[in-house]
Amino acid sequence: MATGMNDFFILTTVSSKININQLHLNMNGIRLILNTIFVFDHFFVINKLYTKMRLLYPIFVFTITLFYSTFASELTRCCAGGTRHFKNSGTCSSIKSEGTSMTCQRSASICCLRSLLDSACDDGANLARDEESCPASINVLAGGIKKECCDCCMLAQDLLSRNEPCVAPIGFSAACLRSFNKCCNGDIEITQATNLVEDQNEATMIHLGSDRCSPVSCEHLCHDRGGDTVECSCRAGYDLAPDGYGCVDRNECLSSLKPCLPSEECHNTRGSYYCQRRITRLISSPSLRTNRVNRYRMRDDPNSRTYSNQLREAQGHPETTCPYGWTFQNNHCVDIDECATMMDDCIEGQRCLNIPGSFKCIRTLSCGTGYAMDSATEQCKDVDECNLGAHDCGVLYQCRNTQGSYRCDPKKCGDGELQNPQTGECTSITCPHGYYPKNGMCNDIDECSLGDKCSPTEECVNTPGSYRCQQKGNLCTYGYEVNEATGFCEDINECNQGVCGSMECSNLPGTYKCKCLSGYEFNDAKKKCEDIDECKKFAGHVCDLSAECINTIGSFECKCKEGFQLAPDGRRCEDVNECLTGIARCEQKCVNIPGSYQCICDRGFALSHDGARCEDIDECSIWAGSGNDLCMGGCINTKGSYLCQCPAGYKIQADGRTCVDVDECELGECSGDDKICVNTLGSFKCHSIDCPLNYVHDSHNKNRCNRQPSACGLPEECSKVPMFITWQFISLARAVPISAHRPAITLFKVSAPNHADTEVAFELQLKQASVDVSTVMPAIRSNFLLQKGDKRNSAVVTLRDSLDGPQTVKLQLILRLSKKGKSYNTYAANLVVDVAAHKRHNTVHPPLSKKKRHTREKRHFCLIDDGYSCIKVCAKDDGECLGNHTKEVLYQFRAVPSLKTIRHPVEVSRIATHMGVPFSVDYYLDPKSRRHFKIEQERNIGIVQLIKPIRGPTVETVKVNIHTKSKTGVILAFNEAIIEVSVSKYHF
Repeated sequence: MATGMNDFFILTTVSSKININQLHLNMNGIRLILNTIFVFDHFFVINKLYTKMRLLYPIFVFTITLFYSTFASELTRCCAGGTRHFKNSGTCSSIKSEGTSMTCQRSASICCLRSLLDSACDDGANLARDEESCPASINVLAGGIKKECCDCCMLAQDLLSRNEPCVAPIGFSAACLRSFNKCCNGDIEITQATNLVEDQNEATMIHLGSDRCSPVSCEHLCHDRGGDTVECSCRAGYDLAPDGYGCVDRNECLSSLKPCLPSEECHNTRGSYYCQRRITRLISSPSLRTNRVNRYRMRDDPNSRTYSNQLREAQGHPETTCPYGWTFQNNHCVDIDECATMMDDCIEGQRCLNIPGSFKCIRTLSCGTGYAMDSATEQCKDVDECNLGAHDCGVLYQCRNTQGSYRCDPKKCGDGELQNPQTGECTSITCPHGYYPKNGMCNDIDECSLGDKCSPTEECVNTPGSYRCQQKGNLCTYGYEVNEATGFCEDINECNQGVCGSMECSNLPGTYKCKCLSGYEFNDAKKKCEDIDECKKFAGHVCDLSAECINTIGSFECKCKEGFQLAPDGRRCEDVNECLTGIARCEQKCVNIPGSYQCICDRGFALSHDGARCEDIDECSIWAGSGNDLCMGGCINTKGSYLCQCPAGYKIQADGRTCVDVDECELGECSGDDKICVNTLGSFKCHSIDCPLNYVHDSHNKNRCNRQPSACGLPEECSKVPMFITWQFISLARAVPISAHRPAITLFKVSAPNHADTEVAFELQLKQASVDVSTVMPAIRSNFLLQKGDKRNSAVVTLRDSLDGPQTVKLQLILRLSKKGKSYNTYAANLVVDVAAHKRHNTVHPPLSKKKRHTREKRHFCLIDDGYSCIKVCAKDDGECLGNHTKEVLYQFRAVPSLKTIRHPVEVSRIATHMGVPFSVDYYLDPKSRRHFKIEQERNIGIVQLIKPIRGPTVETVKVNIHTKSKTGVILAFNEAIIEVSVSKYHF
């Protein structure tokens, strides 16, 4: 038993080298397999295992089948993955394979491309059935097979329309047959499959991995790809029969691409072909003629190789047979020079070029005008200038190709057609009753020539577009007759003859007229009542512009468009308010517009892609990094709104969003007689006043040190020592904006005694710049500017560059006082600038939702009927806010339908300005809004109008700048109005 298991292991180790066709071998084939097994590593197999293998044969067959099935199943999964990728993405790029091996990826790519071609074929068949036309261009992805399948389906439909048998001719491809059978209402789809076996002499149907092939009678191959049906296909050299099951021999010799050279004859065989040299000249050498006659060249496949071997054995010298174009000499094959032996068939104007095993004819003369060289045959062929568009025939001429040239023939239209002199197109002529088209004109029909128009006692008289019958010999015109008594022509009263029946009749000189019912009119030529097409005769007047007019016999109907309903008068259309009728499915708010409706959301929500649901707006993420952050600290998004968190040193206001700096100095921080507290943004600084040597604290001023009398002696010496030293403190935000509008910020103002005999000199020095973090850039002297003040003997210290923070900058301002040109005294002022770590935060709050609206109203947030307005509120010490002239930002919302044309401007919005003082106002649109809108002004009201059509659905934002001035032209305020216009996809 152990020996048997080892033998079985050896067999399964080398089973991958065995071809699947060996499954059909009988027991004698086991000896052949054993004799052909190679040694793997230290294993080898000897003939004595033959006896044991007879018992293990069923296990052997099962093992090989299991191995092949496992391998095939893996590739099947890979193939299914490629098919699934195309169905999901519609492309065959970046395929996600089920495995990582190269074979798996290649299988997935093949099956994805197969699905792409199958889908293109199905699209072509659907195009033929739906539109009854096929694409003219194939320069698209899979365009060739799409057009092929479309033409095959059109062929099937043509056969069905003529009640002919729906049978495809031999030679169609598998994809074409599948499309043909589909359009013939067939049940089995046929697609091309690859050759699964190598033995083409076997006529047995092959199928693997599925039992669904068992009931299908495929002649050669059956393949189950997991689709709705299985597929039959044929081996190389055969075509699928029209029934989708059988295989017929393909005659390669009749194909458009000739398999043989021009100097060879093609002979078709079953499933193959061979090429035989065509002898055009006699050869004097008998040995050479013997070697050249009966030379064959066949296709490179197993059948051709078998046929070639049989042919050589029949000739009796298989060992001396040379390839085509060679002769056997001196025990080896030598190339035959067909040019030197005059065995070529080159015509006049060509020269022969010998190549190994054959020859080539090269043309020596160029083709003339109207001809081009064929690279395959090197023959001159006529150029079809008409198909290439290389002619100069005008639109009134038809191009006709001739040999070497072309002709322009005048276009001719049919009798019932008229030629357009500009485009050359022929259009049919619709002539009125009693006329027929001929030579591009409407000619009168002579009804009298047709006969049997009048009674025997009357004669027929042709009239333009009609005819009339009159008494024979009557010389009077139509509608009159001769009075035998007087001999004069008298009018005939046709009404007495009852020509109008039950209708009212009016006799007229020479004729009559019937009064038709409503919706009809009397035709004087036909003498009968005909229906009036009110829709055409009174176009645009019978029905509303939002309705479609439908003519009926004797009347008409008005059919309103979607979103409208017919009014009681049957002609006007009234808008349906979908918001009230419940048709609209809006989650929050609904706005009715002509013919439709528009869903809108509350503040803090945005309309989703379905146009009905409202999604929360994450204000924190939208405004993050925009430069105008919503919150100074952290931002927390809530449903329909948001909340702000303040950093250390700040406290939140009642609105839940504004952060205000905490004044730690007012809370009692930094207490002491020698301490001075300076509040900064988010923090504070505690400074101590340390008087230098020979100076003492001033009892009245905490920030001042006075000079002691003993500090100096003579007046000249004391004039150089400061009489007192003061300390001044100021705090700044980090990176205070400096721009052209505000080139400098005033920090300190200093004034000295202003006497006529007194002069003061100022000097500013930077003593120290202390930074808390190494990444902060310290201040330098050039950041500050010392300027003269408005008054005499005054100075101003300003900041002309933004400072980084946090840092503390210590400046010293020296004042030297002189009287009558003589130094009198000196003063010193230590200026300390504390720069905070935070910037001044400019919060930009979008509107609140309804839940927070009452809080905002306390801070002058005013709602209006169709929008809202934001009014600026500044703190008393906020110079930057106070310096901004924008007082109010107005938001409005409008909804309009899509308009195809605009004959007159459509009013969108009105903006009114009110002030408590005399004023004037100007309204301006920003350049982007002027593409579709304009604004007109009536006194203090700005009217925004739509002047160009906008195709919806879309949202247009209109920005209006409002400049309010006093009567003297002084600017009072710069305000803005932002109008969001929602354009519906429906037309008015």
